[in-house]
Amino acid sequence: MKIKEISKTVLDTWKITFSTLKNTPGLVTPFLIAGLVDFLILALIYLAPRPPLSALLAPPIRVFWGERFLHYPFNLLLIPRLFNYGHIISTAFIGVLMTGAAIGMLKEASGGLKPNILFNLIKSLRLYLRLLVIWLVMFGLATLAFRGLPLILQLKQPAARQLAFYASFLISIFMQSVFIYAIPAVIIEEKKTWPAIKRSVSFSGGIFLPTFFLLALPMLFYIPLLMLQGRLPDLINRFFPEIVLVILGLSIIVSVITDCLVTCSTAILFLNQRKEK
Repeated sequence: MKIKEISKTVLDTWKITFSTLKNTPGLVTPFLIAGLVDFLILALIYLAPRPPLSALLAPPIRVFWGERFLHYPFNLLLIPRLFNYGHIISTAFIGVLMTGAAIGMLKEASGGLKPNILFNLIKSLRLYLRLLVIWLVMFGLATLAFRGLPLILQLKQPAARQLAFYASFLISIFMQSVFIYAIPAVIIEEKKTWPAIKRSVSFSGGIFLPTFFLLALPMLFYIPLLMLQGRLPDLINRFFPEIVLVILGLSIIVSVITDCLVTCSTAILFLNQRKEK
């Protein structure tokens, strides 16, 4: 595709996306639900050292990380790691279902119907195992990019590690651009897992660069937050320990907005390109 065609496809898709979200605000509901679950997880982790939650959550923290991480301010140093684990679990169980429901609602909206979240949530639940396998593939590849590249290069200098982080970020978006249409293929076309992955690979081949930009532009908002999370010990010393909660809370909000824009824009592009072919 030529540069003008790429930019036109991206801009047209964004226009349709924002117009659809404006006219059908209920489409945001699945992403808000996923965000609320993350806020609940963050609150539970923060309150883990305190009764009554301490009876359930304090023992594993004590076993794996030690007694001191149950006391202020060391407990705040452990929150980002625990929240990361919790976010992965919530995404696998709740986020995947909500993404499927949102795509189903977009299909209804594009057909002139009023989106029904309950109907699409039930449909997403029926297809959950397919969606989960696809998410695991994408999550595994992204994790491999962020963990594998620094490990292979064995970087020690901070500047080199920072450069590897940006390279891993681009590689992650590149890989997601190839597989992003697998979930729409399951929800919209009801394909099985591996046919859906094949469908995504072949489909993204013709519109790879527009897809890449639809993913990359919203995800740029992640970079400052990821950099801040990497400097949390310094920020705690410079400001106050509770800044951990502020940064993680902002990351949840950014995640909700980014997931909404990426999911909706790519699903709309998928629907529009299917109509043209």
